[in-house]
This record gives sequence, C-alpha cells and structure tokens, in this order.
Amino acid sequence: MKYIVAKVEDWDQVAQALAKELRPGMILALTGPLGAGKTTFVQALSRVLGAKGNPRSPTFSLVRSYAVKAGEIKTLVHVDAYRIEDERDVLPLGLDEYLSEPGTVVAIEWSERVANFIRATKAPVLSVTIDPDPSGVRRVDVR
Repeated sequence: MKYIVAKVEDWDQVAQALAKELRPGMILALTGPLGAGKTTFVQALSRVLGAKGNPRSPTFSLVRSYAVKAGEIKTLVHVDAYRIEDERDVLPLGLDEYLSEPGTVVAIEWSERVANFIRATKAPVLSVTIDPDPSGVRRVDVR
C-alpha cells in the first residue's frame, strides 16, 4: 500500500487504513529520516485507535504506553529506538513482555536499529517507510 501525505490531516486517513490491518501482538516497524513524520503518524494512529490525549515522542523515555479502545486492540506501545546504539539495550525495555500482553500493538520508530530483536520476537510485522520530499510531501509505503 502506498499513500501520499500532503498535509497533517492526511495522517489520519493513513492511520485509519493501517488500523484495519493491525492485530494484537503485531509490531509496526517505522523507518524514515529524522523529521519524516514517524511520531506524527503514531499520534494519528493513537487518535484513530481511541487514545485519550496526544502521545508525546518517547525519545528520552524510549517507551510510552497508551490505553486505546479499538476492538481487540487495548494498548498502543510507542517506542523510539533512535538512541539505542546496541540491540542488547532493547531487552531491559520489556518489549517482549508488552507483545505477550493481550490486546497490545507495538509501534517502533527507527526500527532498523533493532531489526534483529524484531525478527527474534517472531511477531507479525507491518513495515511503514516514510520518505519526505523537498516540497514537504511524504510518501508512505506499507508492507
């Protein structure tokens, strides 16, 4: 699936489409350059899934968890792996425990930094690549 995001409101449309694909226990692997819109996308997804409030970037805390109300999905875990230099640093975050909790979806920004961990979980993965162009338009590719 490919999407074009030309304005902020377009993120909600992309999030609505992807929310239909999500199932508990899945990982949403987000990639794209700094400032591409990864956090903005997760914020839109949280709105679509029914979270209260607007999620903040977990850049310094690395992990934030949000209660949502979207059918089987009850929790959205938002991870920012930008500051993770060694994949062993992901283990203390307890992501495997989050994945084993019923109703949880884990969205990981900078997922390429923890690719081996993601593979090792054997969780189903939905990959989202966000590419901005100089005009500010974002191309979103979902696999």
